[in-house]
Amino acid sequence: MCLELAASRILAPVFGNSVFVWGSLIGVVLTSLSVGYWLGGRLADRSPSFRTLAAIVFTGGLLTFSIPYLSPNVLEAVAGLRLDEKTGPLLATLLLIAPPTFPLGMVSPYAVKLLSLARSRVGASAGDIYSLSTVGSILGTFLTVFVLIPYLDIRTVIVGSGALLMVVSAVYLPKTAKALAAILFIVVFTPAGYVAYSVTATGGEVVYLKETMYNSLAVVRQEDVLTLYLNGLPHSAMSLQDPYNLIFPYTRFFELGPALNPASKRTLFIGGGGFSGPKYFLKNYPDVIVDVVELDPDVVETAKKFFRLPDDRRLRVFVEDGRKYLQRANVSYDVVVLDAYAKTYVPFHLMTVEFYSLLKSRMSEDGVLVANLIASLTGDTSEILWSEYKTVGQVFPKQYVFKASEYPSSMVQNLILVACVSTSCDLEEAVNRVRDKWLAERIKPNLWTVIPDLGEFPTLTDNYAPVERMVNPVTGKPYSIRLEGYDVSPPALFYAGSNAFSVIGVIIALVVWFLKLFWGNV
Repeated sequence: MCLELAASRILAPVFGNSVFVWGSLIGVVLTSLSVGYWLGGRLADRSPSFRTLAAIVFTGGLLTFSIPYLSPNVLEAVAGLRLDEKTGPLLATLLLIAPPTFPLGMVSPYAVKLLSLARSRVGASAGDIYSLSTVGSILGTFLTVFVLIPYLDIRTVIVGSGALLMVVSAVYLPKTAKALAAILFIVVFTPAGYVAYSVTATGGEVVYLKETMYNSLAVVRQEDVLTLYLNGLPHSAMSLQDPYNLIFPYTRFFELGPALNPASKRTLFIGGGGFSGPKYFLKNYPDVIVDVVELDPDVVETAKKFFRLPDDRRLRVFVEDGRKYLQRANVSYDVVVLDAYAKTYVPFHLMTVEFYSLLKSRMSEDGVLVANLIASLTGDTSEILWSEYKTVGQVFPKQYVFKASEYPSSMVQNLILVACVSTSCDLEEAVNRVRDKWLAERIKPNLWTVIPDLGEFPTLTDNYAPVERMVNPVTGKPYSIRLEGYDVSPPALFYAGSNAFSVIGVIIALVVWFLKLFWGNV
């Protein structure tokens, strides 16, 4: 269970946290365990010995130990195949998670055989082993979720789990196994092994890494720009020279909210990230109160530590789910900025008719919603946009769609969906109210007026919102954003660390112990 839960964080930067990722993990783990049970039982009948059981555990630990060292190359190779949203995570999971799960599955039937020989009670032996195994799974689940992932990085969790299995089993193995494990640990855990180890990102320096309850979080510095990555995707950026400047072009479209509702006094941001939008509103709209709802408390702490989140009495931060906050909120918002969607993961409960009905009930009569979506305007990657457009149209009487970049309409990009509570909001007048000249020049040219036949797109509801399927083309077509000469494409796999020494050690260990386990001639 520890490996399964931790592995989801390795897959997330490349494949997201969709139902297909979790389905691949659960399916591959169950399949590998089943094969392990089958082979373990037959191996136990053929040659039952405690030393062989120790070798099986050692092999499982070794394969687990190797995952962080092999995952960068494996994930890069699978991502390069440009597979669909189902096949990609399934193949990556098979390559990374199936090998260690297979020998770990062999342990239970083999242990049942050894215990039944000692006690002559097969039923009781099987019951004891599987009961103990289930208790271990329960403890592993709670320990991983509540202790390991919140306080340790994923590499440490996986390497530590593998090392623990190797150490415990090596006690019952020959001196060669102990020596092999010792050499491997020396290479990996001592300064000699870290000489070639470094964590890098494309064109930048990783200054902070943390595994949170919800994200793989990283802060990357590229010259004078600091970028916040969540699950390998850029979510916010800040200029160290001008912390209140908006770096990502799509964030500059947030100003359409107060431009369409010039009397606005209270703004809500759903999704905080690096707090670029809230900081801009605090600086440029001194009479506006800004509330921010962010699900991940570590994201908020990171914003305070690295992104100069101001201590302003007009700023209130709520750490909880955006929809849950709206259910209990007793205030009325003039502008709502919805920026909680990513390229590989969309929280479906923030995209349904029920959600937008709730949101509208918490908005003023002239309220304006500004939502950031990642999709294309045309082609198969546009389905999530137009489904959302149709869904929002069931609640809000007036909508606009803007391109936030100069990319062709068929390319996946940031798109801005604006919805008004009142039909009186006027885009012509809003152009004259915008303070950002860059935005004022792009409002009309970037307005998308070609609305397709919405009959072919579903209305998203709490009961039916297949956003994982709709995100499929987006996931399959990764793209990078270039801003003012800075490349802010996703970092080069933060779980890298595969120096030559450790990889060679892992390969040698794998060869030796697979030969020992299955042929017994080493």
